[in-house]
Amino acid sequence: MSEQVQARTPSDTAGGRRWWGLVFVLTGNVTVFGAVTIMNTAVPAVQAELGMADATRGWVLTVFSLCFGALMLISGRIADALGLRRCMLAGLVGFAAASLLGGLATTSAVLLVARGVQGAAGALVAATALALLSVMFPAGTQRRKAFAILGAVMGMGTAGSFLLAGTLIETVSWRWCLLINIPLALVAAIGLRATAPPGQAPARGRIDILGAGLLTAAVAALVTGLNYASQVGWTHPLTPSLLGAALGLGTLFVLSARRSSDPLVPTPLITDRRRMIAFTAVFILGAGMFAGMWVLTTFLQGPLGYSAFSVGLAFIPFGLSATLTSFLLVRLTRADAEPARLLAAGLSLAAVALGTFLLLTPQSTYLTGVLPAMVLLGAGGTIVMVTGSNIATRDVGSLSGTASSLINATQQLGAAIGTAVLTSIALLTARGRSTDGSETAEADLAGHTAASATGAIVLAATAAALLLVGRRARGGASFGSAPVCSHQRRLAGSGEPIDRQHQ
Repeated sequence: MSEQVQARTPSDTAGGRRWWGLVFVLTGNVTVFGAVTIMNTAVPAVQAELGMADATRGWVLTVFSLCFGALMLISGRIADALGLRRCMLAGLVGFAAASLLGGLATTSAVLLVARGVQGAAGALVAATALALLSVMFPAGTQRRKAFAILGAVMGMGTAGSFLLAGTLIETVSWRWCLLINIPLALVAAIGLRATAPPGQAPARGRIDILGAGLLTAAVAALVTGLNYASQVGWTHPLTPSLLGAALGLGTLFVLSARRSSDPLVPTPLITDRRRMIAFTAVFILGAGMFAGMWVLTTFLQGPLGYSAFSVGLAFIPFGLSATLTSFLLVRLTRADAEPARLLAAGLSLAAVALGTFLLLTPQSTYLTGVLPAMVLLGAGGTIVMVTGSNIATRDVGSLSGTASSLINATQQLGAAIGTAVLTSIALLTARGRSTDGSETAEADLAGHTAASATGAIVLAATAAALLLVGRRARGGASFGSAPVCSHQRRLAGSGEPIDRQHQ
């Protein structure tokens, strides 16, 4: 019996180390994504202390999103070439250093530089975190559990970041909204160094430098143009100029990719119909989810008059709903479940959440006007992100970093476009109502409901389309089952476990 115990010990130890690795991966990931929410709450305090102009304050958020979104895909490709763990460690250390710089900033210029570096380092973390999770849990029930934990942590992290920001701002200083990242990032880095797989077989081929430059410039122009659209309007000369530049650069990127033998985004990742369904669902969710968050925070701080700390408490049901939904997914879905149905169900719940905003009135309370949307958004968003991330990163072999960065970039792009478009609808509607003589509160509420109705329609239409496409695709291979690179095909053909290459 002692021999049997000894035979099992290495495997058991490796299994335990893998779950500890998941803890540190998720700690790093939620720290990076929480940096957006935390600073969104801190902007008024930052503006007051550093004397920022109204035109500049928005860049505290924009410069992070710009660097984060623009560098996401190239970060994933670099991680595939140099190693997932190595790149995530570098990203976490860079994120901690940038947070220190921002937390000690005495001028707006230094803070904006720090936020840009934060975004760049955060892109490297986000591009590798999901990939490492996928590598450590390649298939089966444990993979579904790991992705359920991902959904729970990210849901509670979103809610917790609001609460943490409010607490820090009201009890210490806005600077701790940045400084708090330092211990979190360093603990995650030290833990990953001890628990995550040491390396992986690098992706073959060179990094497409021209394609990376074109795509980075295109995304940067798009994000900046959308930011200007929400601030100064779609007719301002800067807005169409930047969006036109984004379109031109994006076209050049596509042409360059078609001629490249090693494109930045390998063709198998975007031609598989089932992965494309996942990318589409995540993109649309990003648009609706972030717009819904904007409406909720605006209503809480406006008509309801909540403080930053109270807003954090108000978001707790969102996190609880996300957590419960994540673990219900493990129990209620099978390994061969049809993901199109799950994605459609998640989008439908998010659509209903936005639809509840149509019932908002100046007399609405938290229980009648906010809580239902919180619960539905938490559930719907979790279903789409957990299912979509699982599909996008499954069985991609040495392209796990690229697949991980692609699903994150899709969400960020959807959020940027959706927020700009729906915010513009809300502002235009509110202005129209104001000119008609409506009170400011009623005009703002009319804008919120117009934007929410648009978002709900888009989410519901996409859910219906996914069900239709999924029905046609039934009978084929399961989502993400086809290997996407020759290296993985050789492993699969030899009978060697696919995750062997990463250990």
